[in-house]
Amino acid sequence: MNGFRTAANKDAGFLVPLVSESSGGVWPAVWRALADAGESVEQSAIRYLTNPSNKLSVKNTTLAEANDSRVGAMIIYQEDPVSLNENDDCDQPPLPRDLFDALQPYRELSDPNSLFIAEICLLHKARGQGLGSRFLDYAKKLTIEKKLPRVSLRVFSANLGAVRLYERNGFQIEDQRPVIAHPDIKIEESVLLMSCSV
Repeated sequence: MNGFRTAANKDAGFLVPLVSESSGGVWPAVWRALADAGESVEQSAIRYLTNPSNKLSVKNTTLAEANDSRVGAMIIYQEDPVSLNENDDCDQPPLPRDLFDALQPYRELSDPNSLFIAEICLLHKARGQGLGSRFLDYAKKLTIEKKLPRVSLRVFSANLGAVRLYERNGFQIEDQRPVIAHPDIKIEESVLLMSCSV
């Protein structure tokens, strides 16, 4: 393992499939809705991830490398009080109503006084080797450095392996909401908000 490094704009293409898979289709649905005319979902995603005004972006991404190859990523930032307006970002157009409604559980599950792990994504070949726990340890270190009391994350209840990983690393379920059905979102059951004090 080479270790961790901060992502750059050139890494956005690496992030797109990882975030697409880990989000259960949530982020691809957003990127599709925000795509410009003639723009593919991947192009829209890269534009979104390289926009420094977005929280989910390369500027907030830490990459894991092994043998000089990228094998995983963690996107992490300080939570803000969540607005329930359709047009939260002044530079983004409103989302379609059905998608905006489907994202309601994620807006409601927020811990403003925490460092928030938006995504932990690993290549299949890098799983089961302790990298997820290393990312979580790094997140706790960043939380302490920022003088915040907790680190938080959201996870789908159906992702039992991830839930167990987080519990082994000291995270507890704080709240949950049922997933709202949407044609582009491939997840059922519930979204969990989990946190860990540091």
